[in-house]
Amino acid sequence: MQIMDEDIERRLRNKFEKEMEREIEIVVIKSDKEEECQLCGLTIELVNKLSELSNKIKVKIYEKSSAAAKKYSIERVPSILIDPTNYKIVYTGAPIGEEGWAFIETMVLVSQDDSKLSQEAREKLKELKDERHIEVYVTPTCPYCPLAVLLANKVAIEGKGKVKAECIEVQENMDLAMKYNIRSVPQQIIDGKVSSVGVQPELKFVEDVIRG
Repeated sequence: MQIMDEDIERRLRNKFEKEMEREIEIVVIKSDKEEECQLCGLTIELVNKLSELSNKIKVKIYEKSSAAAKKYSIERVPSILIDPTNYKIVYTGAPIGEEGWAFIETMVLVSQDDSKLSQEAREKLKELKDERHIEVYVTPTCPYCPLAVLLANKVAIEGKGKVKAECIEVQENMDLAMKYNIRSVPQQIIDGKVSSVGVQPELKFVEDVIRG
């Protein structure tokens, strides 16, 4: 089964050619044990296909037990890191279903080194003194989740290493969902504390991140 049809391939190739500015690295952490990672194969197929559509997308794949996984503090599979040398943007779980377009958009923004946040939000984020870890809990069928994930990723881009944004797929990480009693998505957790449910206005979310 094709992971995407020819029309989508054509549109993505054109988008990457027009919008991507520099080369980015996509790192996948996987496990060869199917019982541990049923979606690792699909995840690898997806990122490899994207790299075929643009010479600015470079893919590296590592085993969960590798030094690279330890370097990036990755314990769950599949995990995808977007340009980890420069940013802290992680997908814990496969970016499939509704999540796909925000994953694509994040790669483009990273290649531009531009968050596309409003000027007001950019100025506000300069007030952030400490590091932050944003977790956004999602499901593949939630149409609003990608908006919340993309906003968190934009904040991570603007934060330039000070902010880690992590998209966590609930069905693949039920233990985390139970830990935070996730009942609806998207839900944002900031530094281990429940912050908000639903897509937040940009400036309010930035203020939430600063508040921690």
